[in-house]
Amino acid sequence: MSVVVRRARRMDGRVPDAWPDPELRRRSADSTTDPPSCGCSCHCLRHAVADFTQHSSLHGLRYVADPNISRAERLFWIVSFALACIFATNFISNVYYKWTHSPVILSLSPEPTPLSAIPFPAITICNMNNAKKSVALDIQRRAQYAGVEGSKDRKMLNDFCGKNQEGYDFNVDESEISWKDLRSFMVNVSQPCHEMLVLCLWHSETFKCEDLFNPTLTDEGICCTFNRVKRDYVFQNPRDLSDLNVTFPFESIDWTPEKGFPPNAPVDWLPWRAWGAGNHLGLSIVLNADLDEYYCSSEVSIGFKIVLHNSVETPKMNAFASLLSPGLEARMIVDPVMMTTTQLFHTIPAKKRNCVFGSEKNLTFYRTYTQRNCALECEAQFTLDACSCVLYYMPKNDTTRICGRKDEECAKKALKAMELRLVDDGNVSSSLNTTKTKSCGCKPGCNALSYKMQQTSSVLSARADIPQNYLGKKNTSYFSKNMAVLHVFYTDTQYTANIRGELFGFTELLANTGGLLGLFMGFSFLSAVEGIYFLTLRLWCSVHRRLEKTSPITPIKSKSKTPFPFTQ
Repeated sequence: MSVVVRRARRMDGRVPDAWPDPELRRRSADSTTDPPSCGCSCHCLRHAVADFTQHSSLHGLRYVADPNISRAERLFWIVSFALACIFATNFISNVYYKWTHSPVILSLSPEPTPLSAIPFPAITICNMNNAKKSVALDIQRRAQYAGVEGSKDRKMLNDFCGKNQEGYDFNVDESEISWKDLRSFMVNVSQPCHEMLVLCLWHSETFKCEDLFNPTLTDEGICCTFNRVKRDYVFQNPRDLSDLNVTFPFESIDWTPEKGFPPNAPVDWLPWRAWGAGNHLGLSIVLNADLDEYYCSSEVSIGFKIVLHNSVETPKMNAFASLLSPGLEARMIVDPVMMTTTQLFHTIPAKKRNCVFGSEKNLTFYRTYTQRNCALECEAQFTLDACSCVLYYMPKNDTTRICGRKDEECAKKALKAMELRLVDDGNVSSSLNTTKTKSCGCKPGCNALSYKMQQTSSVLSARADIPQNYLGKKNTSYFSKNMAVLHVFYTDTQYTANIRGELFGFTELLANTGGLLGLFMGFSFLSAVEGIYFLTLRLWCSVHRRLEKTSPITPIKSKSKTPFPFTQ
C-alpha cells in the first residue's frame, strides 16, 4: 500500500489533486518551487519597482514596464521620462538659486505713511567761515606780546585754517593742547547760532532761534542743528564723550528709524513733526553770513553748508552738504525716503538680506545703529589705529589724543583708505598699519529714514518793503548782500514707504518646485506618497507573504486512521 502512495506523487514534486486539505496542497506546492536566484528580498524589490511603474500617477512612467508594448516603445518612454526629469531639475535649480542668493525684493507699501508718523528732518547749517576775523586778529595780536604762552591759540588758529605756523608756534608741543583747550578755542572763533540765525519761523510761529537750534560738533567746526534729539538718545554714554555740552529747552522722545514714535507721543516733543504740507507749515529761517568777518573758509566760495538728516545721526558736512550763497532766497522741498521690512524678513540671514537690524549690531559710541553712524565710528577707529589719534569731530573719549598738524597727512590717508574700505574691504592702503582693524560691516539699516530735497532759489531784493523781522538790526543793503532766506517744507501729506520683503520664501519655493514637477512629470504630493508606499509598506508586505510561503510545512494530524481514502 505504501508503494501505491509513493507512486501517487508526480515526478515533478507536486501533490495529486486528491490531497484532502487544499491549503496544505497549496503550501506544499509553493514550498517545492525553487526561489529566485537573488533571494526573496531582491525579488520583492524588483516586483515593487515594476508594480510602482505600472500603477504610478507620474505621466509616462507606466509605459516603461508595460509588457504589452515593444522594446522600442518602452525605450521611447524611458528617454522621454528622463528628459522630463532633466528639464525639471534644471528649472528647479534656477528657482533654488534665486531662493538662496536673491531672497530680497523691494516693493512699495500698499498703505501710505502720514506726516504724523514721519519726523521733520534734522537740519544742520554751517557758515563756511571757520573763524571770525575780529577774533582771529585779536589772537594774532596777543600772540606777538605773549610769546610761547600766547602762541597756543595762534597755533590752533593756523591749524584750524590750514595756514603756516609762525614764530613761537613751532615751540608749542601739540601734546600740550587738550580737548578742553581746542573746544574753548572753537567756541571762541566760530560764529554762534544766535548771530548766524536772525529769524526762525516754525509752522508760521516765531521762535527764538537759540531754542530751536543747538550747536553741534561737525567736520566743519561748530554748526547749528534743528530738530535733533537730546544727547542721551544719541550716544551710549554721553557723559563719557568729549563733545559739546548742550542743553535742550524741549523734551525729547526715544525715536529710532526701526521703532518709530512711541504710542501717544506728544507732538511738541523732539523730534518734531510737520503739521502739514506747504511753506507755511514748514521751517523758515533767515541766515546771516556776516561777510566782513570772514577770515578763512573751508571752500573757495562763501555762504552756508546745509545737510538734511534724521534726528539720531551726526552729519558729515564736508562730503555731503548742499551750498547756499548769501543774497538768495531758497526753497528746499523735502522728500522722505523710508525703508521698512516685513515680519518674515527677520528669518533671512544677514549676509543674504544685505542689511542690519539695530539689535544685531551694537555701536560703541552711538545708541542707534544707522549706516552713517557706523561709518563715522569706523573712521574714528581706523584713524586711531593708523595714526594713534582721532580728528576733533570724531566720536571719542576724554583720554583720546586729538590729531594735530603733524598727523594731518596720516589722517588724510586713513580717511581715504577708510572710504575705500567701506566700498570694498580689500582696497585698504598697504602703507597704513591697520592689520588689526576689524572690518566695519557698515551695511544699510533694514529700517532706515533719510531725506532727499529739491532746491530752488532766487536773488534777494534790496527794496525798502522787506519785513522788519527779516532785517533784524541791519539795513536793506546789508540784507541783500550778507543774508540768505531758507524755507524747508513738505509738498504732500502722505508718502509711500519702501518695503524689504522675501522674494522667495519656503512657500514660494515649494509652489514653484511643485508647479515645475507637475508641468514636466505630473508630479504631486500623492505621487511622493505612492513612491513611499511602494518602497516601504507594499514591499514589506510582499516580503512577509513571501516568507510565509517558504516556511517549513507542519504535518496536519488527521482524525481518520488512514491518510488516504483510496488506500483502503
